[in-house]
Amino acid sequence: MKHNKKHNIGIIFELLTRQVAEGVVRKRPEASQAASDLIYKYFSLNTVLHEELSLFNILLYNQTDSHSIAGKLLESVLAYANGINETELCKSKDSLLEEIRNTFREQDFFKIKISNYKVYASIQQLLDNSRQEKKIKNITEKIVLEEAVIDHLLNNTEVKRVQEYKAKVSHKPVDNFTMKLIFEKFNEKYGSTFNKHQKSLLKTFINDDTPQFKSCVESEVKRVDATLREAIDKCEDSILKIKLQDAKKILNEVESSEPTEQLLAQLLTYLDLAKELGEGQELVNS
Repeated sequence: MKHNKKHNIGIIFELLTRQVAEGVVRKRPEASQAASDLIYKYFSLNTVLHEELSLFNILLYNQTDSHSIAGKLLESVLAYANGINETELCKSKDSLLEEIRNTFREQDFFKIKISNYKVYASIQQLLDNSRQEKKIKNITEKIVLEEAVIDHLLNNTEVKRVQEYKAKVSHKPVDNFTMKLIFEKFNEKYGSTFNKHQKSLLKTFINDDTPQFKSCVESEVKRVDATLREAIDKCEDSILKIKLQDAKKILNEVESSEPTEQLLAQLLTYLDLAKELGEGQELVNS
């Protein structure tokens, strides 16, 4: 089956994160800034692309020694993918691709070779097929795609590849001047809306200070969790209360792991929510 890598959510996200990292290393803060803006805009919590990417990553980064479990994992992911609104997904993905074309040189952006391309392509084709009315007609093609993903789950080399790539990039530290430029650029755009918690989290991320980032994440997750708990206890709107409970449940699943753009975007969104809830409570009490 033919596959268009420009519509592969895993490849798009991989290339955007590379733009962020390589822009820092090569002292091109404008490239890092542009890529970060797109990640924040299109992959924040509750966006349809975040939902698809989460499913994609389940199959890309998990590993098991059981063929049966791998098959059930694949089946569950595809069943969930079937529920994603395809019209909304395509519209959002087309919008993102249009911004990529307007921001970067499309030919250069997509020319980077992707390791494990077959796995990336197989995952995306299965996700797409699960949503489309026109299913894969050739059962052999479907089996080949499924077996490629299952084999990957049994012999996952992707996590190691990502770790090696990050180690390679991190050997070239960000100098203070470059970090200052990136932080100032970001502040120009969001300084008026970001509070001290968001700025602190962003600063530890840009400075590639993993221990400090993890500490900051743990602290902010606890603080936001307490804010959500208080809001849930005082909420009288049943629908809003359910949404807040769902948000709290997802927050509690956040792990203080390695700094990633996806984790940063997710936490910045939660900090926005906490800020709004806090301001709303102040109005109620005034």
